[in-house]
Amino acid sequence: MGIEKLKGSLLSEAHENVGVIESSAQAEAKAIIADEHARCMTMSEEAGTELVKLLEEQRSERLAWARLESKRIMAESKEDAIKNVLELFFDELVAARKGAEYKKFLARSAAAAVEEFGKEMTVHVLKGEKALLPNMKDVKVVEDLEGLGGLRADGPNGKIRLDFTLETLFETRRDGIRKQIYEKIFGAK
Repeated sequence: MGIEKLKGSLLSEAHENVGVIESSAQAEAKAIIADEHARCMTMSEEAGTELVKLLEEQRSERLAWARLESKRIMAESKEDAIKNVLELFFDELVAARKGAEYKKFLARSAAAAVEEFGKEMTVHVLKGEKALLPNMKDVKVVEDLEGLGGLRADGPNGKIRLDFTLETLFETRRDGIRKQIYEKIFGAK
């Protein structure tokens, strides 16, 4: 019976050790699970913070793009409005050729050309506008000009030219005219 007792004692001691080892393993498993849970929570919070940061950056980027796009659209719209006004302006220039002011303009331009070149010059005007010029003896007048109107005077040898065409006068004042149109339509900058 000594063996039976010894066997019982060893089994009893083994059961106690199993219980202690089992308790220890369960405690260690709970600690590992708690650590992993805490680590997962931290990672989840970091991921959430990173996600919020990325979403905010994306939102800011989209807002900046939208602002830039709206400025581009506004600039295009303003440019279209200015072009429309300039088209009306050119239509008015054509209509103005029928008025007394246009005849005075041609007379002033011709006088400036005579002052510069004397009588030895050639004046180019639109077809049918020779009659609008003042009487200029010894000046050759040719009705071969194309465009909106005005006149062009060539010096005696044809090397020097004075250009009083409406297109040229407009081009020399283009920036100022565009600025005036802008201010009238949209107010001063």
